[in-house]
Amino acid sequence: MKELEINKLPQLPFDVTEALNQLRINLSFCGDQIKVIMVTSSVPNEGKSFITMQLWKMMAEVGTPALLIDCDFRNSEMRRKYSIRSVRNEKLLGAPHYLAGKAELDEVIYKTNIPNGFMIPVTSAIANPTILLESPNFTKMLDYCSERFPYVLVDTPPLGSVADALNIARHCDGSVLVVRSGDTPRKVVENSVQLLRRAESPLLGIVLNRADVNNRSSAYYHRYYHSNYYYKGYRGGYGYGHGSAHDKSNSNGGK
Repeated sequence: MKELEINKLPQLPFDVTEALNQLRINLSFCGDQIKVIMVTSSVPNEGKSFITMQLWKMMAEVGTPALLIDCDFRNSEMRRKYSIRSVRNEKLLGAPHYLAGKAELDEVIYKTNIPNGFMIPVTSAIANPTILLESPNFTKMLDYCSERFPYVLVDTPPLGSVADALNIARHCDGSVLVVRSGDTPRKVVENSVQLLRRAESPLLGIVLNRADVNNRSSAYYHRYYHSNYYYKGYRGGYGYGHGSAHDKSNSNGGK
């Protein structure tokens, strides 16, 4: 298997690490049948790629082989931000190469410099990936990966930007919605929840990113989702500070 390096992973503060660890543990409570997990957001810059990358890294570091699939084909934050490159300076192949029939699936799955961490990267931007996402090869890719890895994390574009995430959601076992505290309008978040419902994608939980646990708007999100929705595995937000599966995350990240 070919190898790639991820060179710009930041060192995280203790409280952010603990919030992400709580997320990892909570997802494990969802059951063995929840293996392919989509991580998305409503709009750009809520931190969904940061959450996906750090959650994947944490799963791998505790000994669980985990695969990260970058499916943000139009505007990959991971490709730009984390300085991903081939160990042997070979040409990188990604999911679009397999979906377009230009590579075998084994050729686009890479070992990484994170022990137990594997990745299918995006190597260049694609203006309109709809045909690729709706091809039979996309279903085959996720089925193949779910048979070989305990967890498959799928990073997608925001729900409110393009239809890509909804195309992807129907192939996943569940979704995690990242919300930037105090920034994303409540109606926008509610609309994202409804979109996932219509796509019949179980909403496993909501990450309240950059949350001030004493802030009134953070308290609203917690109260709203805690009282009005129940998701398989756990409900509402979560994170460092309260020791509960219903707390709010104060993890920090960009897209």
